[in-house]
Amino acid sequence: MHERDDTSSPGPGSTFSLAPGVRLEPLGDGSAVLYSRERDESLSLNHTAALLCSFADGRHTVSAALREIREVFPHDTVEEAALTAFLGDLAARQFLQWI
Repeated sequence: MHERDDTSSPGPGSTFSLAPGVRLEPLGDGSAVLYSRERDESLSLNHTAALLCSFADGRHTVSAALREIREVFPHDTVEEAALTAFLGDLAARQFLQWI
């Protein structure tokens, strides 16, 4: 059996959460900042990325988050591959973990 690590590619049914010590700080304009106390590193997030990270609660799946984002941004094309690549990048940078 293949063991899953934090940087493996997620599937549509994968759930995700912020890594321990990582905080999502929403800003007034809909964007946000992810901050890791352990690594003393932060990332600025646009509206879509901020919304995606707001679903990083260990209960939402990639598919559920994608549905929610498409409801919020109905006129934008939101690709599952782009979202999963972004989540994979966050996991590789230790801001997110797969559940």
